Order: sequence, then structure tokens, then C-alpha cells
Amino acid sequence: MIGKVKIGKSFGGICTYVFGEEKGAQVLATEGVRDTSAAHMAADFNAQRELNPNLGKAVMHVALAWLAEEKAQLSNERMEEIARAYLKAMKVDPEGTQWALVRHRDKDHPHAHLIVNRVDNEGATVSDQHNYRNSQEACRKLEKQYGLVSAQEVSQDNRRAGREDLLARAAAKLYVQDALSRHLPHATSPEELTAAMQRDGIGVQATYQKEKLQAVVFEYEGHHLKGSELGRAYSGNNLAKTIEAQQDQVQQQRAELGAAGQQYGQHRLELDLEAFGREYAAQKEQAEKAEKQAQERTRLAQTPKPPAPSAQH
Repeated sequence: MIGKVKIGKSFGGICTYVFGEEKGAQVLATEGVRDTSAAHMAADFNAQRELNPNLGKAVMHVALAWLAEEKAQLSNERMEEIARAYLKAMKVDPEGTQWALVRHRDKDHPHAHLIVNRVDNEGATVSDQHNYRNSQEACRKLEKQYGLVSAQEVSQDNRRAGREDLLARAAAKLYVQDALSRHLPHATSPEELTAAMQRDGIGVQATYQKEKLQAVVFEYEGHHLKGSELGRAYSGNNLAKTIEAQQDQVQQQRAELGAAGQQYGQHRLELDLEAFGREYAAQKEQAEKAEKQAQERTRLAQTPKPPAPSAQH
């Protein structure tokens, strides 16, 4: 439950607002004022205001709101009951001053507007000190009393989820920026850049006008990032200009790399053949040497040995 308090001067203005037909307005309860029209209600508020003419800001306007999930349990009767309890929690006597509760149905979540006259039935001033803090405390109390969802906890959850989403989006942004810085200098067409980005897991949604790239959105891990959000150089129009300007240079670089690759391959082949030749020659020399050694051993084995000298007696 949320209660936003504003202090103002014009009963005519706030009554006209809450009675707006486009808001599906329905007066749920009043105290001391007529509910037949905005003009009648404002006139009744202003009549009592004259009891304390020196109070310039006599209007207390409270916007009461609940979560959409609580719509089923917030009938008109329950909403009126909670509004009366809210007034008491704010130290406003529901029977001691004028007020009106008007429900609106122009949004998904249940909400209503509470108008209070800060000039009470005796002409005394209804205090507006510490309204923000008092309203928060009143809402927390009523949430427990009526079994309502804690708006404070929901707000904290939303902020936490928001921070986590921002961190994840920032990480996705850095990843896409890094990919662009690597792939853009080598692209000769938007299609080439798209294919390179997709290999890195990045989706690309491009918009063309007269066959020229006009806008681009990158998608990574559920985050959609406009090119201009990643940097001026990455807007659709600037990407197209960069790619067009570097087409001749990139193609020339590719041709030079291709020629260098061929030259390197030819040189490597020559080196490999030379090395093979040296190895073959060494192996042939070693084989010939081994064969000569084998032949020498065979010749020695076949040569007759001289007879051994006889012994003398």
C-alpha cells in the first residue's frame, strides 16, 4: 500500500481532477460534503475553509494505491474501511473534519484519491507535519492489519532486480563493443560484419533504406542495444560509412595477405624439399658406408689363413 500526500490550495482544482469522467471516477464515501458534482463538493469544502481564512494551504490530497494483484480483495467497502483507518493513523478524526474518497479505474492497479479539509469542523488546523514519514508508517501498519502486500518489500525487490539488470546490461554492452572493435576493421560489407558478430553469439537486426544501412540493433543474452548506445561510431549510418570507406583497403590487404601466403607456402615447400634432399643424401651415404663395411668383413672371412708353425723338438 502506498499513500502519497500533497498539500495544496485549491479545492476546486482537486475536485475537478478526481471527478474526471475519463478516469472512471466513483465517489465511495464523504464526510460533510456533497458527492453530486465537483462544483458542489468544492463549494462545501470552501465554505468550511472560511472558519480559518488565514490557512493558505487547506487542501490535503492523498493518492492511495495498491498492487494490481490485490484488486480482488479491494472491494469498494474494503477500500473505504482502509481509508478511514488511514485517516486515524494519520491523526485525522474521520468525523471531525470534511473529507471525500473517490476511486479511479483508469489503471490496472486499485487506487483512490482522498481529499481532506485541513480546517476541521471547529476551525482548527489539521497538522501536516511529518506527513511523509507518518504516511509510510500508516501504510506499513495497515498492510499488516489487512493482510496487504508490503510495498516496501516490493520496492526493495524491484530496486535489487533493477541493479542486477543494469549490471548484466553493462556486461553485455562491453562484450558487444569488444566484438565490434575486433570485427569492424576487417569488414567490407554489413553482411560480413553481421556474420562475424553472429559467430560471437551476437544477434544483429539491421534496417536498410535504399539498400543502405540506416540503423542497427545488437542482441546479446536478452539485451537489445542500439548501435548509437554503444558509441557514435557504431550507429547504423556511421557503420555504413566506415565499411564503405575501408572496402578498397581491406580488399587490398586480403590480396597482399593471399600473395604473401602463397609466397610463404612456396618458400616453405622449397625449404622442405631441400631438407628432404639433405636427409636423403645423408641416409644414402650412411647406407653405402655400411655396405662397404659388410663387404670388407666378408672378404676378410673368405681369405685363407696361413698355417700355424710346427713345434720343434
